Amino acid sequence: MPAQTLSFRRRALLLAALAVALALLLIAAYALTREDEAQGDQTKVTLFMSYVPSVQFAPVYVAAQRGYFADEGIAISFENSFNEADGVERLANNDLQFGIISGEQVVLARAQGRPVVYVFEWFHRFPVGIVSPARLNITRPADLAGRIVGVPGPQGASYIGLRALLNAAGLTEDDLSELRSIGFAAPENVCEGKVEASVVYIVNEPLTIQQQCTEVNVIEVSDYATLVANGLVTNEQTVRDKPDLVRGMVRAVQRGIADVIADPDAAFDIAVTHYVKDLPKDQYETQRQVLLNSVKLWHSDALGQTNPQAWAVTQDILIEAGLLSAPLDDLSACYNMSFLPEQS
Repeated sequence: MPAQTLSFRRRALLLAALAVALALLLIAAYALTREDEAQGDQTKVTLFMSYVPSVQFAPVYVAAQRGYFADEGIAISFENSFNEADGVERLANNDLQFGIISGEQVVLARAQGRPVVYVFEWFHRFPVGIVSPARLNITRPADLAGRIVGVPGPQGASYIGLRALLNAAGLTEDDLSELRSIGFAAPENVCEGKVEASVVYIVNEPLTIQQQCTEVNVIEVSDYATLVANGLVTNEQTVRDKPDLVRGMVRAVQRGIADVIADPDAAFDIAVTHYVKDLPKDQYETQRQVLLNSVKLWHSDALGQTNPQAWAVTQDILIEAGLLSAPLDDLSACYNMSFLPEQS
């Protein structure tokens, strides 16, 4: 075949390839433009959540995947962090507008003049308890006397939960053999016998200990004290300037929780398919149980509604623990339930 013919065909093929590439780029650019236009009328919101992406956050994943945030004109994204205090500070400064924050952190923040506001109660039972090997027969708070008890540290929901349990039994930290700070390593410390009991998050850590070493007993804080657990938190500026945005966030989260309660299997599939993609499949059965354990803590006849008495109890425990010097001037300023949909 003549060299000129070969050269012509190569040029033709090259031009065709370039044309296809250009067409693909134009299609991609058009798609991105359409996506930007679709989000142009939506308000971008980053939802702060502690810990790491987990099936425990399935309600907001379901709300995102099923378009509940979009229905409210919200383009949602998620941020996870172990530093809850940083999330609270950013909420107070309006660098963030929304976060999932524990109730005691709201009280402590308000005591420091931080204008954060709790607008929706996600957990209606406090997610903290005491786990211990079943053979030790530690089944009630009074049984902690004389025991070595582990706790992540002398702050946060875990510590407040412990203080509430001790208070229920008329005990103090001095009645323990030792209160040992162990970080978030309860399974290792319990299984290795370094502590006799440990403060844990009840949805997952007792299950881990059972799988790794021994049958357990669990004392749940909510069986002895009504404390304010995790909920949707915003700030006074957002409440004042963007009430419809707050109302939309509340509605979307409430719909997500209701869906997960109604069909946790479908919610699990959404979580692991779209948001917790790196979860090993050999962990699916365990994490499915973690989700079911979580659902038990979310149940309520009035999803999202908080209990004013729980705020008073939480404040009292904070004062008794020495984390709060005096009662707030207006404890009710910590929460605002006016954004909840009317119960049908």
